[in-house]
Amino acid sequence: MEMVDLSRVIYDGMPKIPALPEVHVRKFFSLEKGHPLNVTELSLPCHAGTHVDAPVHIVPNGKSIDEMPLECFVGPGAVIAVKKQGGEEITARDLDGSGVKVNRGDILMLYTGWDEKFESADYNLHPYLSVDAAEWIVRKGVKLLGIDCITVDLPTPLRPKGFAFPVHQTLLGNDVLIA
Repeated sequence: MEMVDLSRVIYDGMPKIPALPEVHVRKFFSLEKGHPLNVTELSLPCHAGTHVDAPVHIVPNGKSIDEMPLECFVGPGAVIAVKKQGGEEITARDLDGSGVKVNRGDILMLYTGWDEKFESADYNLHPYLSVDAAEWIVRKGVKLLGIDCITVDLPTPLRPKGFAFPVHQTLLGNDVLIA
């Protein structure tokens, strides 16, 4: 099995969801400054950079990341390319129409191309999944969904007051992890 690392490097001031605290990285001890070892201090919200959402993120009494078996994080996968504009919905029809075979237990990665905007002002106005796309993913038996956007739900600038994260609810409510 080939493994692919899709994680981003964590760095000071990296992009994150606007409502969350800033990411700070600093050398606490440094060999260059005469300390006997290097120690880095990190201060970041758990939803900055590459991360995995567990059910407890939004489901009352849902499983936390440490309660998820390691098998949830590795395995066969599929990639669907769905190029969309910022604020544009990815639908079940888009996923189904891709022709990509998605099997029960797969890790599904959605490639929107939005990773190219990671450090731009447009990054938080990304494509997002419709609820019917999330339901399609659940029906397919996907165990983990990855996407190259900061979130699978409606972009923060477009959310109405009282937004309830329906895509998170649908996926995590059915034990589909989100990365």
